[in-house]
Amino acid sequence: MKRNKSIVISYMHLRTLIGVLGILLPFVCVFGSLPYNGFVVQDSISMHYYTNMRDIFVGILIGVALFLMTYKGYERIDNVVTNLTGAFAIGIACFPCINPEWTDPVSLLLLPNSVTNIIHTLSALSFFSLLAANSIWIFTKSSHPVEKNSRKYRRNQLFVACGAAIFASIGILIPVTVFTSDAFRKESRITLVLEIVMLVAFGVSWLVKGGAILPDLKTSPEGVGADSPEN
Repeated sequence: MKRNKSIVISYMHLRTLIGVLGILLPFVCVFGSLPYNGFVVQDSISMHYYTNMRDIFVGILIGVALFLMTYKGYERIDNVVTNLTGAFAIGIACFPCINPEWTDPVSLLLLPNSVTNIIHTLSALSFFSLLAANSIWIFTKSSHPVEKNSRKYRRNQLFVACGAAIFASIGILIPVTVFTSDAFRKESRITLVLEIVMLVAFGVSWLVKGGAILPDLKTSPEGVGADSPEN
């Protein structure tokens, strides 16, 4: 029984850590690069690969990826989604976005930068889409009806809100990328802003799942905040 309690606590901590890393990533990269980059804000989070924050950017992404891939859910679909999400996070880290001022190959496999940029973009799109889907359709699952205004009901509202924020950001980012100029995106920093929104939403979703936000007031017989497929 004590062992089960420790396992539950470990998984709650793992969820919380995933959320913390997701929220920290954009702010650590942005503020960490400013003093060494003439206080110029990058166009996107991914562009920090080409700053002094490269190791931090890659390290946090790989850390999130490993945590996601070692996380075990209650059903097979949970594991499939988190494993794929982790794999796409590795793709983002190992295949950086293109930098017009950088001509040498920089990816893990030293592919042409144009090819690397495609892999990076597809990995990022898949990564955020799966995070949103996980928040809306997996985190909200319950084996019994959820009472209105219960803690689970409120958590589900937050899960849906976080997933919707990610999908909405993707929905804005795609046409902005396709139909606007590089100059507009560079000046407005719209890509950076939308990426921050998505990463914060991702982090909040996992903090809720980890019990750092709106935890159950009721405890299980083992003395641990009830951790179940309904959480």
